Amino acid sequence: MVDRFGSGAAFRDFFRARYGPTVAAYRGVADDPDRTAALDRDLEALGDAAVDGDAMGWEYLLVTARRR
Repeated sequence: MVDRFGSGAAFRDFFRARYGPTVAAYRGVADDPDRTAALDRDLEALGDAAVDGDAMGWEYLLVTARRR
């Protein structure tokens, strides 16, 4: 499940390997080790901030619109 990570590092590693936009972001900075390291740190920090026990404290917002 994508809402169960034991750490920010586990969150980062999952999304780095499996989530398309994150995979693309890593490809975009692949030739720059400093930017890759910064992305690693930021994603890990994001995951750490959301860890609440054994689950992630995410909020999911769904917006539905109708075009007229």
